[in-house]
Amino acid sequence: MKNLLIGTALVAAMLGAAWYGGETWLSGKAREAVTSSPVVEAASVTPLRDPRRIGLRMAEVEIGDAETGLSAPGLKLYAPLIAPTTMTVALPSQMELRMGNAPVSVTLGQGQAHAALSLTHEMAIREAGIDARDLDVDGVDMLQSLEITARLAHMGGAAPQGSRAAYAVDATARGLTLPGLQERLDIIGPVQLWLTEVPGQPMLEGRVPPPALTGMQTQGLRFSLAGAEATLIGRIQADAQGRAEGEAALYTRDARPFIDAAVEAGLIPQKAAMLVGAMINTLSKTPLPGEIKETVVRSAEVLPLTPEEAGTDDDMLVALPPAQEGQIRLPLILKDGEVRLGPVPIGPAPRLFPAT
Repeated sequence: MKNLLIGTALVAAMLGAAWYGGETWLSGKAREAVTSSPVVEAASVTPLRDPRRIGLRMAEVEIGDAETGLSAPGLKLYAPLIAPTTMTVALPSQMELRMGNAPVSVTLGQGQAHAALSLTHEMAIREAGIDARDLDVDGVDMLQSLEITARLAHMGGAAPQGSRAAYAVDATARGLTLPGLQERLDIIGPVQLWLTEVPGQPMLEGRVPPPALTGMQTQGLRFSLAGAEATLIGRIQADAQGRAEGEAALYTRDARPFIDAAVEAGLIPQKAAMLVGAMINTLSKTPLPGEIKETVVRSAEVLPLTPEEAGTDDDMLVALPPAQEGQIRLPLILKDGEVRLGPVPIGPAPRLFPAT
């Protein structure tokens, strides 16, 4: 028994020394990485010293640049001892976010983000996610809860030009408040994203620019508003000028709450909304341009696309089925820098990235 106790104590001491030394080595490497990185700054990097995990504390953190980025008073990064490549970031309750305009103050009741890294592919992020509660922006209650998980996926033959990475995203946003909107909005469902770069070590070292969005598609993103339900199916990608182009459709049994909400949020002009309201039934029966030849591209072949095939092949373009009985289909067409709801112009198409 005595020898067993001595052996156990020696093993515990060795593990403790390895953990302590590992955190010290890791904090040193992190300081070197932060010092050489053009996109991350921190006033200090120190070991976390929590025996349950290996991690770091970073004080006065700056990510990005003066126009786009994040400022935080401090961050804690840690990973389980049994999974050191899966990092979790405990988000502080107060942050400052920069997205091209004036900085905004962000307050969280609770929040954390995680990322699983691939050691054999230059620390590429193979999975990432965020879990946040009670989000305020500049003192305005914006979101009750947010859960997003993104997994690195096969790009497929339908990837937009310029894509070098694809992520399959599952998103749940509850209690979302939009400017001018009185009712809260829930958004739940899958989204496929294509990016110009894989986030990872080359980006942190400034060897490649931060990834930009080249396209996105969904086979069924669900919206809930004031008791009404709607499903969005569609795909957009960047044109040669970096503007969004593509086709989508909103399927619902009650379109009025969503049209009114879009007007309140400033997404649709009042005059266009009145015209759309008068044309709802006609819009639902209007064919989209893609339905003239509803096809899917697999290698060099062009095959008919059926509703049963939707979502079963990575190389498949999204199919926009006709409305079911009792449903209304509101077609969205993005082309030549303009967004149309059926034949009605409702505004400029958003820009995904700078023109090439």
